[in-house]
Amino acid sequence: LPTSTVTVTPDHPVFTGETVNLKCVIESHSDWRYEWYKGTDSVMSQTSDRYTVNKNTLTIRGATESDQDQYWCRGRRDERPKSSQSSSKVSLIVA
Repeated sequence: LPTSTVTVTPDHPVFTGETVNLKCVIESHSDWRYEWYKGTDSVMSQTSDRYTVNKNTLTIRGATESDQDQYWCRGRRDERPKSSQSSSKVSLIVA
């Protein structure tokens, strides 16, 4: 399966109140639907105006200490391969 990787902008640590972009990069194929996870929970199940997902980028606005956790992503699609390998977890540190 193609591997997904997460990149974080700005570099660590992130300061309280900053906007953070986490980008999910999957080798090879396009047309992925990106799923984001924080710890063990799906980010999309959290009802928060501060989290938005646009294609492969998860944006966290006004970072707080509660955003400090491990984030990871996975891709899904209808054609083969149906999913990507989960990315390794990225620890977000809010200072």
